[in-house]
Amino acid sequence: MSQTKPLFSFLLATILGVSTIAQTNSGLLFYLSGNSLEADVSAGKAHPNYVRNVSIIPDGAHGNAFRCAEGQLLSYWAHSNMYAQRGTLSFYWRAGIDPFTETEFPIFRVGYSDHSSWDMVWLRIDYNGAGFDAFVTDANLARIRVSHTMELPDAMNWTHFALTWDETQGIRFYVNGKLVGRRDTVIVLDASLDQFGAHSRIISPYQVQSAYNFRRGGDIDEIRVYDRALDDAEILRVSQGEDYRPAPFSRSMSDKRWKDEWFYRYGWA
Repeated sequence: MSQTKPLFSFLLATILGVSTIAQTNSGLLFYLSGNSLEADVSAGKAHPNYVRNVSIIPDGAHGNAFRCAEGQLLSYWAHSNMYAQRGTLSFYWRAGIDPFTETEFPIFRVGYSDHSSWDMVWLRIDYNGAGFDAFVTDANLARIRVSHTMELPDAMNWTHFALTWDETQGIRFYVNGKLVGRRDTVIVLDASLDQFGAHSRIISPYQVQSAYNFRRGGDIDEIRVYDRALDDAEILRVSQGEDYRPAPFSRSMSDKRWKDEWFYRYGWA
């Protein structure tokens, strides 16, 4: 029995996707610098799935960036490039040639691979008419949301956004490296994700489109996705332009935090 238990634990962890051995790649799953439409770092596919009305401009937050015009399309495959259970999304954004108005619009979206909601939105960061919102969607379709009202930046000034999520902790929203909103909770976020990208009305398996009053773009730069929720100090480093690449993230079923997470996710707690 003493020989069987370690083997059983290893097989169980493997089946559940709870790694007891750190991966060999970096904890930075996806990085798009703006120098090319091909991702500089990608644990999944590096090339975009949809591109339209997107050009490279020289005056990015750091080097080159992307200008997304009205009616733009820009999305990348989420498979292996983003994890639903936990992670961090970080990027620079500015309104660019389209100044702010009272009309709300999405800045970034992540879509489900399959879902019952019409828009299949798993994560969004939005302009809400007076500031910015961010949310992730749990297994029961609840939006775990935070909002931040602020003096709007000049249309040609870059703003850094970061959103972290973790099933055992909740979400944290940062603007220019500063924590501006948080929801402390235990949630089930585990899901299959399809694509992520900027500005579009719909990013989903059935359609990627910008239409109706969602025909607006902006400038975006330095898109980064990590395999964990970065802490305040790490977010500050990234917001200041550091090419931060932590060691790979690992979990073990021998750790109560991760065991409790799995039990909660599958209704055993």
